[in-house]
Amino acid sequence: MTHSWKIKLGTLLLCAALLASCSNNTTGNAANDGTGGSAVTATTGSGDTAAAELAGVDLTAQVEYEEDDAYTDWTASDSVAIALTGTGATISGEGATVDGGKITITAAGTYVVSGKLEEGQLVVNVQDKGVVRLVLNGVDIHNSSSSAIYVEEAGKTIISLQEGTENTLSDGEAYVYPDATTDEPNAALFSHDDLTINGTGKLTVQGNFNNGITSKDKLKITGGTIDITAADDGLMGRDLVAVKDGSITIKSEGDAVKTTYDTDTTKGYIVIEGGSFSIDAGDDGIHSETAIAIAGGMIDIVQSNEGIEAPTIAISGGETSVVSTDDGINVAGGDSETTAEGGGAVGGVPGSGASSSNMLVISGGYLSVDAAGDGLDSNGSVQMSGGTVIVNGPTNNGNGSLDYDGSFVMTGGYLISAGSSGMVQATADTSTQPGILMTFTAAQQAGTLVHLEDSEGKAIMTFAPAKSYQAVFVSSPDLKQNSSYTIYSGGTSTGTETNGLYEGGTYEGGTKVVSFENATVVTWVNESGVTEAQSGMGGPGGRGGGFGGDGGGQRGEGGGDRMPPDGEMPQDGTIPEGGEPPQDASAQ
Repeated sequence: MTHSWKIKLGTLLLCAALLASCSNNTTGNAANDGTGGSAVTATTGSGDTAAAELAGVDLTAQVEYEEDDAYTDWTASDSVAIALTGTGATISGEGATVDGGKITITAAGTYVVSGKLEEGQLVVNVQDKGVVRLVLNGVDIHNSSSSAIYVEEAGKTIISLQEGTENTLSDGEAYVYPDATTDEPNAALFSHDDLTINGTGKLTVQGNFNNGITSKDKLKITGGTIDITAADDGLMGRDLVAVKDGSITIKSEGDAVKTTYDTDTTKGYIVIEGGSFSIDAGDDGIHSETAIAIAGGMIDIVQSNEGIEAPTIAISGGETSVVSTDDGINVAGGDSETTAEGGGAVGGVPGSGASSSNMLVISGGYLSVDAAGDGLDSNGSVQMSGGTVIVNGPTNNGNGSLDYDGSFVMTGGYLISAGSSGMVQATADTSTQPGILMTFTAAQQAGTLVHLEDSEGKAIMTFAPAKSYQAVFVSSPDLKQNSSYTIYSGGTSTGTETNGLYEGGTYEGGTKVVSFENATVVTWVNESGVTEAQSGMGGPGGRGGGFGGDGGGQRGEGGGDRMPPDGEMPQDGTIPEGGEPPQDASAQ
């Protein structure tokens, strides 16, 4: 997010006084239990939230897939047939009734539904909380004033998409409720209880009123091709959204995938272990108010406000691509609408949107981020021990490709980020894997190669940022401390390019920028050579130093946002493109 400097001077001084206690909050290392899920550990202060409770939990291990969550075949002899006839239905068997365009299922069992309902609703209302399985066998249901399928009550409902069939559920733009106090259902497919979608067929959901698919309890997807268009959120669960398989396409005006919680603040998380997503969202791509775990699958967020947002985010596998108009990955507490704008910190003190329990952990997988706001933004800390992360960050100096309030401990994996230099940060000096931050005196054109090689000519990085840039950070297992390196600019590469990063091939034709030795774990360098780090009031990993000038960077130990000189802050809350805030001594 764009950082706001609208902070009262008295608040800043109070935060400074609390700095010592804030800095006592430490983060542990990522651990992998061997199942593909990443366990996050954290030790936090007295301001712990639900995110801290989830910090030591492997979320993938918390998802229980039962036998009936997987697709199982059916036979005519052990199921009830519901044939939709346009204005009504014919039912063969017990457990369901029809009243005009309303078909109601009142007993547990398997129901095979086919045909078209031009104006009506399929209702599940099983008072004894039994399990209902709806096999959609070529169905088209439209309801202009409510949900097409409404699970009013059941222990669990399973939507099975029959192989080779196409099924459509749609609603109207306005619902009719019995009274002013009623606001449910509110999705084309709505369930009050656990809902599972499986099978190999296709389901198209058109949520013209509000959401596409909503479960007020656990929502699991283990198969099927699902295409959702929604006026608000696409896929929403209360306690859980878990995806193990399937092909899911979502175009939503609100969040694409979202969870909330009712009273238990340790619930409401998202776990993606497989399947594929194509997401075009008007707000967040994937949003949880508690935690998100990505352990597998393929996620392509082609458009979003913020790509992936939750207080705790753990990425241990899969291939994820994010395009966002604001932050790409945002680790922040609670609903994005209530989080303080920017959520950033001044002088190393977490702002009102920051929490020591917030955590981004990357232990595996592949992540590509193209963000107009911050690339990786943690209103807390970051740990990276594996995987590959490529960040094409902002061109605006009010944002950074990396932005964190606590610490960014890098122990493994491959990380490259490029973007503006006004708020530039590198990983923390407490990292065990070396990193190099190169800042340029002037912005470089998009697509201009930046090449890093060691003293023997071995390529460490050849990268073509997608947008103009003035700072590039890289941390790689191939980097060794107390070794000599050279940075080149421009030129060409015959290697294979993916998201701007070249693998293999030959680099040639570039202009030498600088040669240097990385005597520290995190080395800051510009055209003149290695620059000295100046500790700010933030200390390691905190915010500090003055506003960046030539790109050499006066910064805190871990790199950080620039603190306005003499505590002065612009009244309009903006930072000009050059990185210098307006100098107005009267600003409060």
